[in-house]
Amino acid sequence: MDVLAGAILSEAGFARGSVSIEDGVVVEVSKRIPSDPLATGVVIPAFTNGHTHVADAIVQEELTGSLEDIVAPPRGLKHRALDAATDEDLVDGMRSMVRGMARMGVARFCDFREGGLPGARLLLRAALGGAVVPTVLGRPARIEYRREEVDAILRVTDGIGISSALDWPRDEVEKLAAHTRRAGKAFAAHCSERVREDIDAVLDLRPAFLVHMVEATDADLERTADAGVAVVACPRSNVFFGKVPDLPRFLRHRLAVHLGTDNAMVNSPSVLREMEFAYKVSRLRGGIGARDVLTMALRGRNGFTGPPDIGIRVGDPADLVVFDLPHGGDVTAALLKAAESDIALVYLRGHAWARKPSPKVAPRKERRSLPRSRGKRAR
Repeated sequence: MDVLAGAILSEAGFARGSVSIEDGVVVEVSKRIPSDPLATGVVIPAFTNGHTHVADAIVQEELTGSLEDIVAPPRGLKHRALDAATDEDLVDGMRSMVRGMARMGVARFCDFREGGLPGARLLLRAALGGAVVPTVLGRPARIEYRREEVDAILRVTDGIGISSALDWPRDEVEKLAAHTRRAGKAFAAHCSERVREDIDAVLDLRPAFLVHMVEATDADLERTADAGVAVVACPRSNVFFGKVPDLPRFLRHRLAVHLGTDNAMVNSPSVLREMEFAYKVSRLRGGIGARDVLTMALRGRNGFTGPPDIGIRVGDPADLVVFDLPHGGDVTAALLKAAESDIALVYLRGHAWARKPSPKVAPRKERRSLPRSRGKRAR
């Protein structure tokens, strides 16, 4: 049994105690402090990266031009680069992003994967056996609905994630969304990123969640909240393209907000950096609380429709991160100033990995590295 000790995050907040782990599952959360824990520090659940394009790591050049020039299908810079890349280069780049997320304390991510069925298979190959669990949302290779292609994509993925409903002929995107729902899979879309979109038309597609919503009106946000549709905010990406997300307004409209890092050619897949930026940029719109930001980073472990349970509980998978932070003060506020170098230990899928030598990581047992190969992907 492994034990982590220190400031343990519960639903009520942080409290001194310990977490006991057996076979990759939390078996006890206690107020006791053992004499020889595996690691000591601030202990929280591992992060969820709610929106990525990890294959974009293939783009290594400095980015110039508009949002449309860089990411719009089918001839944006990223799409030209993806089309020109070899399969091996794409897999290597995506695998590097996935391994990086593990080091950054990310347990799971949701990727909008371009390239049709072959593109989805490449991401599954890159993530196979890793410690970070992907939710893969594929999409047709071209902006057209073909039943056989969608069937094939949905057999290997968790659903469909499109660039925007505006990019599709209306009858085609309706068929795509309906097909995805019939298969019992998630349909999701970027929405109101470049321009405001007709929210009723988007919600009629019954998406599992929407990404961005920076151009949405108050009425749009209200309709989205009433429909129970979550929103993934990507503040660093939005600001890079000249738009400031209004996170306080999202919360005022009772939206379930998650955090994502978006394009790998623009941002590292670090949810910790996204948290810090989200907290700071929200001050331009009135500000939000540190607890709100932490909730955005952690709530995805229950999916996009589950409750925002962010505390560590008995029976949960032991996907946890231990931070070596100064004692005293507001622990949640301290997390928003933390860096990856403050991560003492990452515990994912039954394996522990010490990020740095520290007296707070016990030397009593050999450190276990995050595995490179562990068989089939968890679903």
